[in-house]
Amino acid sequence: MIFVNWHIKLVSKIYKDYNTNPDQRKKMKNAVSFWSSIFLVMNGVWIRRKHLDYEEVYKKYLGEDYDFKDDKYSIILSNHIGFFDVVTCMRLFAPGFIAKSPVKNFWFVGPISQGLNCLFVDRTNEENKKQIFDSLLERQTAFYEGTLFSPMVNFPEGTCSCCRNILRFKKGPFYALLPVKPMILKINQRSSFHLSVGASNVVLHYVKNLCHFMNTIDYTILPTIRPVDYIFEHNQNLGKEKWQIFANTVRKIYSEVGGLIEANMGMRDLNRYIKAMRTGFYDPFEDMDFEHKNKNKDDDNIIRDSISDENFGPRINTISSEPQDIIDIREKEEKENDVEVKKDEDYEKLEDNDKEEKLEDNNKEDNEENKKKEEDNNIDNNKNEIEEKLI
Repeated sequence: MIFVNWHIKLVSKIYKDYNTNPDQRKKMKNAVSFWSSIFLVMNGVWIRRKHLDYEEVYKKYLGEDYDFKDDKYSIILSNHIGFFDVVTCMRLFAPGFIAKSPVKNFWFVGPISQGLNCLFVDRTNEENKKQIFDSLLERQTAFYEGTLFSPMVNFPEGTCSCCRNILRFKKGPFYALLPVKPMILKINQRSSFHLSVGASNVVLHYVKNLCHFMNTIDYTILPTIRPVDYIFEHNQNLGKEKWQIFANTVRKIYSEVGGLIEANMGMRDLNRYIKAMRTGFYDPFEDMDFEHKNKNKDDDNIIRDSISDENFGPRINTISSEPQDIIDIREKEEKENDVEVKKDEDYEKLEDNDKEEKLEDNNKEDNEENKKKEEDNNIDNNKNEIEEKLI
């Protein structure tokens, strides 16, 4: 592994102009593809190309007269299923990536990503995020215009999904309104073990992967999606701004062609939810640094709150089946409690009704007795009057 890191660094220094020189780009791509293939084989991961029917879906969202032959694009997009999809993209394209800043220190992937001039974003630094955003726009435009020969791969979800879902897309690759090249990754599951990391521990997941001889990633490279006028005329319900309409149109195509469920929560949210279920407490500032926490607390007046189904629970059922079991159990218990409470209320109502009925019955009996006494008194009075008259 040390040799691989050394070799990639050496190649990136020798072919330092590979972004603008097509010959150097080809040699750099061969080196990265070779070592990525070795890494995948050593980990028992095989990749294969798979065809998916896309024409009807494309015509639905892009128009009947959409031109499939125009294949010029500015960036490659892919759904994000874990760390092996990064190596898969390296094997296929040897591209640059947008990654969070800690990735540069990862073994194997870190040195290669630095050699490929990846963009590393610090999510807690607003100024850094703006710089990365501007750099992405520049590289998209340069690659589209042919002045840059190394493409960028972007995971528009911004985090991992579980291979069955497609999350909401971020603004980055769509803001320039340039054509994009979508790629769909799916895992061909051969056993109970799933290659997607999901909410599990990354190190433990990697160890489990080594215990399985073979896992397969199927990839499908779709035709370029261009921001044609048809999108903005017929899909206005998908967003307010043009980039939102374009991004959500691409997401719809991903969902329908790849058979992926649209979801609005990522693995970071899932991890928070599982932690909250275990501890009974939800911390919305868990992934922020101390200064950022205090800033948000002061500006937005956000406080820690206990977890509840209304604001967190139900949305998790589109992400993973594991927490859904927890949800089902809790919902069952709540329903049983509701039934018990309702029974108690019904019993109380019955008791109250019984009391009222008894009072009414007692009043009726008292009234009848009083009436009877009055009648008896009247009879006695009449008798007395008759007797007096007779005397």
